[in-house]
Amino acid sequence: MNIYVGNVPYAATEEDLEALFSEYGPIATATIIRDRNDGSSKGFGFVEMENQEDGERAIEALNGSQMMGRPLRVNPARPRDPRRQNRGQQQRTGSQGTDSPDSGSSSDKTFHNPYTFVPSPPRDHITAGEFAGDFNPLKNEPSLDHASLKKDLWTGHIPIKLTTVTPLVLLKSDGKERDTTTHQTYDVLDYIPESSLRGMLRNAYEVVTNSRYACFRNDDRLAYRMIPQQSLELIPAIIENGSKPGELKARLYPGTSDITPQRPDGQMYAAMLGVNSRYVSGGEPKTRDEVWAEIERRRHRRYEYWKVVRVWSKRTQPTKPAVTGKVVEGRVLITNENMGNKHDERIFFVDGANAKNPIKRDVTHLKEAWRMRIQSYRDAHSESDIFDRSRARNQPWKKIGRDPGDTAWSPHLYEDGRHTDRWGRATHDALELQAGDMVYARCKFDSKGKVKEIEDLFPVMISRELYDDSPGDLLDSSLRPANKLSELSPADRLFGWVPQQKQDSSQESSGGYKSRIRVVCEGGQCSNSVEKIEGGPLPLTILGQPKPAQGRFYVAEDDKGTPQHGKNKRTAGYKANTNKRLRGRKQYWHHKGLEAGKAPDYWKASAEDQTKQQTNGRYQEYRRPDKFNDRTQQFEQQTDSQNRSIKGWIKPGTVFKASLYVQNLQPEEVGTLLWLLSLPKDCYFRLGYGKPLGFGSISVEIDIERLIKGCLPLGTRENWKAYYEDLNASSPATLGDRQQGECIQQFKEGLVAAYNPLSERDATENSHGKTITSFNQLESVQSSLLNTSEKRFDALPFIKGFLQVLSGPKENVPIHYPRLEHMPNPEGKNFEWFRDNESNSKLALPAVTDKDALPYKP
Repeated sequence: MNIYVGNVPYAATEEDLEALFSEYGPIATATIIRDRNDGSSKGFGFVEMENQEDGERAIEALNGSQMMGRPLRVNPARPRDPRRQNRGQQQRTGSQGTDSPDSGSSSDKTFHNPYTFVPSPPRDHITAGEFAGDFNPLKNEPSLDHASLKKDLWTGHIPIKLTTVTPLVLLKSDGKERDTTTHQTYDVLDYIPESSLRGMLRNAYEVVTNSRYACFRNDDRLAYRMIPQQSLELIPAIIENGSKPGELKARLYPGTSDITPQRPDGQMYAAMLGVNSRYVSGGEPKTRDEVWAEIERRRHRRYEYWKVVRVWSKRTQPTKPAVTGKVVEGRVLITNENMGNKHDERIFFVDGANAKNPIKRDVTHLKEAWRMRIQSYRDAHSESDIFDRSRARNQPWKKIGRDPGDTAWSPHLYEDGRHTDRWGRATHDALELQAGDMVYARCKFDSKGKVKEIEDLFPVMISRELYDDSPGDLLDSSLRPANKLSELSPADRLFGWVPQQKQDSSQESSGGYKSRIRVVCEGGQCSNSVEKIEGGPLPLTILGQPKPAQGRFYVAEDDKGTPQHGKNKRTAGYKANTNKRLRGRKQYWHHKGLEAGKAPDYWKASAEDQTKQQTNGRYQEYRRPDKFNDRTQQFEQQTDSQNRSIKGWIKPGTVFKASLYVQNLQPEEVGTLLWLLSLPKDCYFRLGYGKPLGFGSISVEIDIERLIKGCLPLGTRENWKAYYEDLNASSPATLGDRQQGECIQQFKEGLVAAYNPLSERDATENSHGKTITSFNQLESVQSSLLNTSEKRFDALPFIKGFLQVLSGPKENVPIHYPRLEHMPNPEGKNFEWFRDNESNSKLALPAVTDKDALPYKP
């Protein structure tokens, strides 16, 4: 019988299919249909079974069953429709399922993630003293101290104008600490705080000069969810104090089975205790309870295990076991219903020969790895995720559904030393490994198969694996935040610097370096700029938390930021002894096509739910969809601790004015600022709250109306000296158009020389290949050199990526957090996209300059 198998995980092989179906009868063939060009799976296949009866049993048993997290579609195979013979394969980024016809526009099939990464190549090759290099500004000539104006350096101010092109949200603080466990509603400011504008400018300056990162604090190893099959090799263990102060040892509890590297030699190590089991005498077993348990041998399709049929507190005497069972003593571990279909807790026990020769190994060295693993769990969730689920009545151990976030939380997430457990007992902080903790151990074995040492500890059986290295290990040392004056890069030297780390006696001593730029916003408040939300407040969409543990989004193949497609979690993760590096600097896209002038109906200052209708091909991404309440039979706003509401926003088209007051700037530094202030009209900076949702796109430019005779009020020391010496001078010295152009050119040439060096002689030879003999020829060569320099500057990866972020993605499709459907889902469930991507395509975040977007159906 020939059987069609659809929705097959892309990682599955013919052997996997054969193993799955062989339990129902002999297999003639098992085939996965593959792309003829690259050999990749198309997501479906065929299994031919030797007889009809076995095939029908397999179809009945396996249709809808899970394979690597995907529900299979299993049906009798039908003759192929000849009309499908010549249908072209859908492109990967637009695929809705390889056995479905093309339908809809690209905006129905793909989307862009709200953030991307601008590459940040290593900068250790740059010569000290160069504009783009690292050097001590107090020792470099001329010395860039703040005591006086310096010869040939520029001082003065640059007037700028900012115009909002999408609503700008700047949350107003009432001066009180907000409660993060309840829903918060905010008024908005009607002015731009100088610190916000300064931060935006520093971020841009840091990117386009490829400076050191201003702030980077992620030196802990992160974790990812292990493959379920790996849990078979984990051995129950209980932590005990060692003989020395601070020493910890783990005692293994392998049940009745011999410990082997891959899985137990016999029954599963721990006994299965049914969820919600109770003592024979009444009462609920608790974690760490010492008990008597009557266990019976049971068999699953793939393994054998011990099942607890009765359990007594150790304080009582057990009754005689049934004929098929045995009574053992052990200790209870309750990790709650932390999976949708969880049916058993565990009892750790040891019996027979294993009890006579207990195995203990030192685990003191694993304290820090344990802390990082538990911290990684907590970083993946906000406190409100764990403690503020209304349906759970603030009981994190309570299961309210089968989906992630609705299942019960494991104890190590809420045992933080500040809360009580489900039995009302005070908890210790699970970050600290200590005696009495019940864990799962992964062991190293010697050549004879005996336990040599314990290499890792886990709080639950299907736990998180730590990556080999931390994000900090993948950040080149030349990009790490400066820790001494001689390491200051361009952004540090202009915007100021304070060391992040405590300096030791071997380093140069410095309390920091003062900024040489001051940002002043002119005009103060602009009360008519705020548009109030009609029928408000407006409940905003939940803003996603950073997920650096998503290695395939944050980690690059090399120092060019190349994405890693198609790799498993561990391979795509943080591993320093390879060519891998971080993807670059995280930036938020401008939402191209949603500027207020192009999509006036998209930005409606109304609390009405418009998320189910499209405007300009886009759904309203910034508002959280209303959810149907079964009790009231009405759609209601979703306002909880996970999102925020606003009462208004600064209208698109609002103009603000500011000035940049600068002191002792090198021509290249002036050129950088002028270049940033003269970008193409379709390039927009991002400011304020809600950038992932499209808020805060603004244009920034030089304020022509405030220039002095069309020139910038910037001058050298000599210019300012002459101005103050002449009481009749009507205006200070100014920076003319020609000098502005020269400064911008010096900025560009400085970066090209640092990151894409090409000598004038090489350029001349490459362009002409012969000696210059005339003035006209010299002019031609100079023009060619200028064009070459411009092209090389535009090709620098961080310049190219920066401009792309400011103008928006190449493919004009919706921008929102990953999800499986085009229309926003009131339930959220963004995790479903990552789950399917992990099981199927294993797509990485596209490069910032790629045309590709992400598919709704990975």
